[in-house]
Amino acid sequence: MIKTRLWLLVVASCLALGTPAYAKTTGESVDDTALSGQVKALLIDTKGVPSTAINVEVYEGIVQLGGFLESEEQKSAAIAAARRVDGVKDVHDALVIITKDRTMGQAIDDTTIQSKLKSALASETGASKAWDINTDVYAGEVLLSGFIQGEKARVKAGDIALGLKGVKKVYNNIEVTH
Repeated sequence: MIKTRLWLLVVASCLALGTPAYAKTTGESVDDTALSGQVKALLIDTKGVPSTAINVEVYEGIVQLGGFLESEEQKSAAIAAARRVDGVKDVHDALVIITKDRTMGQAIDDTTIQSKLKSALASETGASKAWDINTDVYAGEVLLSGFIQGEKARVKAGDIALGLKGVKKVYNNIEVTH
């Protein structure tokens, strides 16, 4: 179990290092990357938290948790776990509670929506901005989360998602950085 946690921490850190650093200094980027890895590792160890369903983004010590969860208990446990990590200045909640009961057909539709959404975001907002945005799709509901520069880009991402065929609802929880 410890080997698995360490391996997941290494993988999470490597993935986080590939994430654009916005307008942060190298030190801030490294600190945020370390915090992201630590939060992800703690979520894996937190009982009752579906860690693979949660996106973790960190900007200047502020952690944003995003994803679809099934209960307030899962949400509360995830937020509490993130707050326990040393160096975390604040935890922002971009988690959405839904009933998870989609059919196989809906799962396939969601995959199609996800693919079209990432493609549309890349062509409309630019590839680098598109990959700053986390996208989750469940039963036609879209969750946008993460940190991005500029309100205009945040609104544009929401409009793009809402304009896709099959999208029933959009939760635009993208946060604007300075």
